[in-house]
Amino acid sequence: MSAFSMVKLALRGLGLDTTRLYQSLSGASIDAAIRQQGLAPMVERLRRALPDVSDQYTDGFDRGEYERYWERKMRGLHAFQVQCILDALAAVGGKDMVLADIGDSSGNHALYLKDVASPGLVDKVISVNLDPVAVEKVRAKGGEALLCRAEEMDLEGIRPDLFMSFEMVEHLTDPVRFMHGLATRGTARHLLFTVPLQRHSRFGGIEVRAGLDRLPDRLTPEMVHIFEFSPEDWRLLAYLAGYKTVWTRLYRQYPARGPLRLTEPLWRKVDYEGFAAFFCERDLSLASRYTGW
Repeated sequence: MSAFSMVKLALRGLGLDTTRLYQSLSGASIDAAIRQQGLAPMVERLRRALPDVSDQYTDGFDRGEYERYWERKMRGLHAFQVQCILDALAAVGGKDMVLADIGDSSGNHALYLKDVASPGLVDKVISVNLDPVAVEKVRAKGGEALLCRAEEMDLEGIRPDLFMSFEMVEHLTDPVRFMHGLATRGTARHLLFTVPLQRHSRFGGIEVRAGLDRLPDRLTPEMVHIFEFSPEDWRLLAYLAGYKTVWTRLYRQYPARGPLRLTEPLWRKVDYEGFAAFFCERDLSLASRYTGW
């Protein structure tokens, strides 16, 4: 799941010329950010492994917008996520590991791992999504996928070595109880999740704040952010749910140096300035004291 629909909504009122200018400028910003954050080799490796990622989301792309902006945006984020997966797997340890990708919309990360993970490290990736279109995409690529709500997945039937979820928990109405279920009933001791980077916690994303006249008649869970928390608040939420954070990493979509550093406020207004990753280990010391479960 992602902020794809949200960004499209934010761009809708800018006009065609302004949107193209924004996308070209933002694409250049992402390229510079990828280089500065040392992700360029991973981006190229993932591009070779999977040349086309235009099926990443349920909503389709305008081809010009995809080549000008979305492909670069997704590649940078995917490189960040895949590097986090590899580092998380190294910390978990083991071989022939089973991963649960909760909220997976395409099966693309599983295909990436076939190329970049060491032989014998990953046995399979099980994708979980409530969108039947997403589940069919995963299965069409030869992947294993479950059609269900994240909060209702069969934790006794799925016995992974690592839970992971990318831009999904902000879409949940109760992310605390979701994580608590993983911590108390899941077999994996570790959880890796990423969320959009928000400096100040707030309720709802752009579509919650937009007027009804700007919104489609039907809002799917993929379109709506319920909670957008700061990294510190996500860490505290995970701790109450039953996970201590082992490490946190930030990926920014603008460079730290150079003229394109000035795109930071633009990212914050139209999209997100970046994303935060949390690698967590089960720790029920606080959750076991809370009596409201």
